[in-house]
Amino acid sequence: MPVFEYTGFNVEGKSVAGTLEAPSERDALQALSGGGVIPVSIAGGSEAAAGHGAATGRARRTPGRERISVARRTLFVRELASFLHADIPLLEALAVLCSQEEDPHFRTILEDVHDRVQGGEAFSKALAVHPRVFPPLLVTMVRVGETGGMLAKVLEQMAVWMEQEEEVQKEIRGAMTYPIMILLLGVATVIILLTFVLPRILTIFAGMRLPLPTRILMGSSDFMSHWWKWLLVGGIVLGYGLRRALRADWGKRFWDRAALRLPIFGKLMIKASIARFARASAALLGSGVPLLEALRVVRGLVPNTVILAIIEGSIERVTRGQSLARALGESPVFPPSVIHLLAVGERTGRLGEMFERVAQAFEKQTRAQIKILLNLLSPMLIVCLAVLVAFIAISILLPIFEMNKLVR
Repeated sequence: MPVFEYTGFNVEGKSVAGTLEAPSERDALQALSGGGVIPVSIAGGSEAAAGHGAATGRARRTPGRERISVARRTLFVRELASFLHADIPLLEALAVLCSQEEDPHFRTILEDVHDRVQGGEAFSKALAVHPRVFPPLLVTMVRVGETGGMLAKVLEQMAVWMEQEEEVQKEIRGAMTYPIMILLLGVATVIILLTFVLPRILTIFAGMRLPLPTRILMGSSDFMSHWWKWLLVGGIVLGYGLRRALRADWGKRFWDRAALRLPIFGKLMIKASIARFARASAALLGSGVPLLEALRVVRGLVPNTVILAIIEGSIERVTRGQSLARALGESPVFPPSVIHLLAVGERTGRLGEMFERVAQAFEKQTRAQIKILLNLLSPMLIVCLAVLVAFIAISILLPIFEMNKLVR
């Protein structure tokens, strides 16, 4: 029987380490949890080594584009889980999904996965070859499902999680469509007025002593009509430069730090990141993944580099034997309520359950706050555009009123 080496925390929060015999890694994790130990890492045994190789083996790329939509990937995971629940063998299910896939690029990737599994590779290892299509969280969960013989259940859990992520993104995109259309239409209208229409109208006021609003409007119109080409070129260059800067490490760090300091959006970003971190951690820990491995996988899901640095620092502290709650509590980003729940979870051996509660609470808060902000955005844009149009109208009408007074 394989022997596994483990490290973790007991119910008193003290660091423990040792070895135990178990038929598989999942049985070892269940034995540790039953004994009141929260596993941080576990190694050894033939199955554990194979799982590690599946997750970290070098990926061989296949030709073609590897950018697949989240909706298409989610549908694949959902349908595969349905096939496996119906006791259809994995190879047969993959073959059916390959044959019915409409996207030729995704079909090529699925055929490669099918061929690798048919050649004897583990399913998780075949997925890991395409990291841009199948993220580390999915690969790790699949490896856990293979090890514990519950691949269908794990895939169904992942499908639910991915569907929730997609639903939130759809809500945001749908709510943003109308405000973006208003903004683009308003900006285009103002640019056309200032550049092409108003210069012809304002020529009738030449030589007159004009009110301040009209002079401002005439100056803006004159500037736009003479320099709009250079402004367009400058805007393109500025946009390209900002894009390059945000892709660089220093630019992304600067933007992420600045974004977290924004009055309203900063707190929203923090809540969204904590919700995503907690949701993924709950899924991994609930499937029996050790804490350290779960943290290493989940850190790739956090887009903000500031919060990512906090999680990476907590990984180092947990590796040295510190509790996760204490490690995260040293940062001001994680609220005391989250730290308290995680501390309770570590003491009681229900860390996965506490992560689930954190995820539910922060997802609810995030969605409610996003809905409020998006509902306020459209009226604010309409008011801003109305004020701008009113300024243009008043600026044109004021000298006309002056001319009427002179005629009288």
